[in-house]
Amino acid sequence: MRKLVLLSLLACAACTTRADAPAESPAPLPATPQVVQPAVSAPGASGTLGQISGLIGKAECTSDQQCQVLPVGARPCGGPASYLAWSNARTSGAELQALADRHRSEQQASNTRSGMVSDCRAIAPPAAACRAGTCQLTDAVSAQ
Repeated sequence: MRKLVLLSLLACAACTTRADAPAESPAPLPATPQVVQPAVSAPGASGTLGQISGLIGKAECTSDQQCQVLPVGARPCGGPASYLAWSNARTSGAELQALADRHRSEQQASNTRSGMVSDCRAIAPPAAACRAGTCQLTDAVSAQ
Protein backbone atom coordinates (compact mmCIF):
# COMPACT_ATOMS: atom_id res chain seq x y z
CA MET A 1 0.00 0.00 0.00
CA ARG A 2 2.82 2.38 0.91
CA LYS A 3 4.48 1.72 -2.45
CA LEU A 4 1.23 2.50 -4.27
CA VAL A 5 0.89 5.84 -2.48
CA LEU A 6 4.52 6.69 -3.19
CA LEU A 7 4.12 5.82 -6.89
CA SER A 8 0.96 7.93 -7.09
CA LEU A 9 2.75 10.94 -5.59
CA LEU A 10 5.68 10.53 -7.96
CA ALA A 11 3.32 10.28 -10.94
CA CYS A 12 1.54 13.47 -9.88
CA ALA A 13 4.85 15.27 -9.46
CA ALA A 14 6.03 14.13 -12.88
CA CYS A 15 2.86 15.47 -14.50
CA THR A 16 3.23 18.93 -13.00
CA THR A 17 6.94 19.60 -13.51
CA ARG A 18 9.17 20.02 -16.53
CA ALA A 19 12.87 19.36 -16.93
CA ASP A 20 13.29 22.48 -19.04
CA ALA A 21 11.90 25.83 -17.95
CA PRO A 22 9.14 27.35 -20.08
CA ALA A 23 10.02 30.40 -22.18
CA GLU A 24 7.90 32.61 -19.89
CA SER A 25 7.13 32.13 -16.25
CA PRO A 26 3.37 31.86 -15.75
CA ALA A 27 1.63 34.74 -14.04
CA PRO A 28 -0.15 33.81 -10.82
CA LEU A 29 -3.87 33.22 -11.26
CA PRO A 30 -6.10 35.79 -9.58
CA ALA A 31 -8.24 34.58 -6.69
CA THR A 32 -11.30 35.91 -8.50
CA PRO A 33 -11.72 36.81 -12.16
CA GLN A 34 -10.62 40.33 -12.88
CA VAL A 35 -10.59 42.77 -15.75
CA VAL A 36 -7.56 42.07 -17.89
CA GLN A 37 -5.29 44.91 -18.84
CA PRO A 38 -3.40 44.40 -22.11
CA ALA A 39 -0.01 42.95 -21.25
CA VAL A 40 2.88 41.66 -23.28
CA SER A 41 2.79 37.87 -23.54
CA ALA A 42 2.86 35.61 -26.58
CA PRO A 43 3.56 37.53 -29.80
CA GLY A 44 0.05 37.41 -31.37
CA ALA A 45 -1.84 37.36 -28.08
CA SER A 46 -0.99 40.86 -26.87
CA GLY A 47 -2.05 42.33 -30.19
CA THR A 48 -5.41 40.59 -30.10
CA LEU A 49 -5.98 41.47 -26.46
CA GLY A 50 -5.11 45.07 -27.28
CA GLN A 51 -7.67 45.02 -30.09
CA ILE A 52 -10.29 43.65 -27.69
CA SER A 53 -9.55 46.38 -25.15
CA GLY A 54 -9.62 49.03 -27.87
CA LEU A 55 -12.97 47.81 -29.16
CA ILE A 56 -14.46 47.79 -25.64
CA GLY A 57 -13.09 51.24 -24.88
CA LYS A 58 -14.56 52.78 -21.74
CA ALA A 59 -17.61 50.45 -21.81
CA GLU A 60 -19.97 53.38 -21.28
CA CYS A 61 -23.51 52.55 -20.20
CA THR A 62 -26.72 54.00 -18.85
CA SER A 63 -28.27 50.78 -17.51
CA ASP A 64 -27.27 47.30 -16.30
CA GLN A 65 -28.97 45.76 -19.36
CA GLN A 66 -26.26 47.22 -21.60
CA CYS A 67 -23.47 45.51 -19.66
CA GLN A 68 -22.18 42.12 -20.78
CA VAL A 69 -19.39 39.78 -19.68
CA LEU A 70 -16.80 38.54 -22.18
CA PRO A 71 -14.66 35.50 -21.32
CA VAL A 72 -11.10 36.03 -22.60
CA GLY A 73 -8.05 33.84 -22.94
CA ALA A 74 -7.65 30.21 -22.05
CA ARG A 75 -6.51 28.47 -18.91
CA PRO A 76 -4.40 25.32 -19.44
CA CYS A 77 -7.05 23.11 -17.83
CA GLY A 78 -9.85 24.73 -19.80
CA GLY A 79 -12.13 27.69 -19.38
CA PRO A 80 -11.36 31.39 -19.75
CA ALA A 81 -8.30 32.97 -18.15
CA SER A 82 -10.31 36.04 -17.12
CA TYR A 83 -13.33 38.18 -17.96
CA LEU A 84 -13.96 41.68 -19.28
CA ALA A 85 -17.05 43.85 -18.87
CA TRP A 86 -18.30 45.54 -22.05
CA SER A 87 -21.26 47.62 -23.15
CA ASN A 88 -23.50 46.62 -26.04
CA ALA A 89 -24.51 50.29 -26.36
CA ARG A 90 -21.42 51.12 -28.44
CA THR A 91 -19.68 47.83 -29.18
CA SER A 92 -20.46 45.15 -31.76
CA GLY A 93 -20.91 41.85 -29.95
CA ALA A 94 -20.13 39.80 -33.09
CA GLU A 95 -16.84 41.58 -33.74
CA LEU A 96 -15.87 41.38 -30.08
CA GLN A 97 -16.67 37.65 -29.91
CA ALA A 98 -14.59 36.96 -33.03
CA LEU A 99 -11.59 38.69 -31.44
CA ALA A 100 -12.14 36.82 -28.16
CA ASP A 101 -12.27 33.50 -30.05
CA ARG A 102 -9.01 34.34 -31.83
CA HIS A 103 -7.33 35.35 -28.55
CA ARG A 104 -8.51 32.10 -26.90
CA SER A 105 -7.02 30.04 -29.76
CA GLU A 106 -3.73 31.94 -29.55
CA GLN A 107 -3.52 31.41 -25.80
CA GLN A 108 -4.41 27.71 -26.07
CA ALA A 109 -1.60 27.25 -28.59
CA SER A 110 0.82 29.14 -26.35
CA ASN A 111 -0.18 27.04 -23.34
CA THR A 112 0.39 23.85 -25.33
CA ARG A 113 3.79 24.98 -26.67
CA SER A 114 5.05 26.00 -23.24
CA GLY A 115 3.62 23.01 -21.38
CA MET A 116 1.86 25.37 -18.96
CA VAL A 117 -0.31 23.81 -16.27
CA SER A 118 -2.83 25.29 -13.87
CA ASP A 119 -4.67 24.28 -10.73
CA CYS A 120 -7.81 23.26 -12.69
CA ARG A 121 -10.16 24.88 -10.18
CA ALA A 122 -13.51 26.06 -11.40
CA ILE A 123 -13.98 29.83 -11.50
CA ALA A 124 -17.55 31.12 -11.50
CA PRO A 125 -18.09 33.77 -14.17
CA PRO A 126 -18.78 37.24 -12.79
CA ALA A 127 -21.73 39.43 -13.69
CA ALA A 128 -21.53 42.94 -15.12
CA ALA A 129 -23.35 46.05 -13.94
CA CYS A 130 -23.45 49.72 -14.88
CA ARG A 131 -21.64 51.68 -12.18
CA ALA A 132 -20.78 55.38 -12.53
CA GLY A 133 -21.56 55.25 -16.26
CA THR A 134 -19.29 52.31 -17.13
CA CYS A 135 -19.79 48.56 -17.20
CA GLN A 136 -17.89 46.87 -14.40
CA LEU A 137 -17.51 43.27 -13.30
CA THR A 138 -19.36 42.33 -10.14
CA ASP A 139 -19.61 39.19 -8.11
CA ALA A 140 -22.26 36.95 -9.71
CA VAL A 141 -23.90 36.34 -6.31
CA SER A 142 -24.29 40.03 -5.47
CA ALA A 143 -25.80 40.78 -8.90
CA GLN A 144 -28.77 38.47 -8.38
